[in-house]
Amino acid sequence: MRILIVGSGIAGQTLACALARRGIACDMIELKPAFDIAGAGLYVQGPALRAFLDIGVVEAIVAQGEPLADDYSLACDAAGNVLAALAYPRIAGPAIPAVVPIRRKVLHDILAAAVACAGVSVRMGVTVEAIDDTGPAARVRFTDGTAGEYDLVVGADGIRSRVRSLAFETIEPVFTGYANWRVILPRPAGLERTTWMMGPGTSFGIIPVARDTVYVGGVTKEPGNPRYPRERLPALCREKFAAFGGFAPALLAQVNDPAQVVFTPIEEVLMPAPWHRGRVVVLGDAAHASTPFWAMGATMAIEDAVLLAMLLERTPEAAAVLPDWMARRLERCLFVQKGSMETGRRSHDESPGAIEARDNYMRNHMQADVARRFATLAESFA
Repeated sequence: MRILIVGSGIAGQTLACALARRGIACDMIELKPAFDIAGAGLYVQGPALRAFLDIGVVEAIVAQGEPLADDYSLACDAAGNVLAALAYPRIAGPAIPAVVPIRRKVLHDILAAAVACAGVSVRMGVTVEAIDDTGPAARVRFTDGTAGEYDLVVGADGIRSRVRSLAFETIEPVFTGYANWRVILPRPAGLERTTWMMGPGTSFGIIPVARDTVYVGGVTKEPGNPRYPRERLPALCREKFAAFGGFAPALLAQVNDPAQVVFTPIEEVLMPAPWHRGRVVVLGDAAHASTPFWAMGATMAIEDAVLLAMLLERTPEAAAVLPDWMARRLERCLFVQKGSMETGRRSHDESPGAIEARDNYMRNHMQADVARRFATLAESFA
């Protein structure tokens, strides 16, 4: 069996490691000529840590990230008043933290080292030009003029997937009306705990990702999906989150360099089932890109990859596993997509009485909501 992985982000690297661990040959290609990972962070949550146990990277993630202190975070109003202390379960095991915030580049480097250790071939600056899967193998033509034959082609190439565009009907990302503002800054003295603050139509997260580093992530409503000049991003970032208190003013005062700010419109990919055709399958953001309000997009991609490798280990016919894989992934990924979007709408609602209702909900019901969410996600993905 020979597998082609298109895209070497989180999903692609995880799949490469999981396949190599099972002795399944794979090649990986990446459109970027070199990796320039945006200076942002992400949550590695319990279900992702459980899946990462399969490829042996959990110890490095815990060591190089910043696990939530005592497995809980704070939810606050815009002034920084605590509305709820949210506890998270240790899904990956009692000795493994519930959630590990980490810099995206650090996670990429951990996975890249695991890929290299596994001996997987990675070709940079190359993607797919054409895919013909009508024969006994998928015939792939690459953008560098070369070609190859594979038992399975996996599109792990992100929200604007080239594989998706070649193998399926046109499916474009859908703008949600929101945008992310992300900055990496020095961690201020006294900041001990991940904190999310909710303002009028905006939210602002302050997430330690290392002993000396904090990841600031804010969400704003952006009607019309504007494209701001890069030189304006620092001033806009300071302006849009000026209503927040606590550590926010001191952190925002340090946002002066356009290169610091990662501004990203929040889009979803709402791809109808199935996410496979013949000997081609797409996973992660290529199939089901989600909003960030549950911080579960990477988790779903990691589970996609590990489950696919597990199923491929059990059969000599690669394409035969795809219906089973699809059946196991669809409901779970839709649960995250829908729940995350509902949380985002409720959290950023500005209609009359909505802010008071949101704050009351957070005080009285948010912990129970989190517990129900993770009870579902604690169920085995395999």
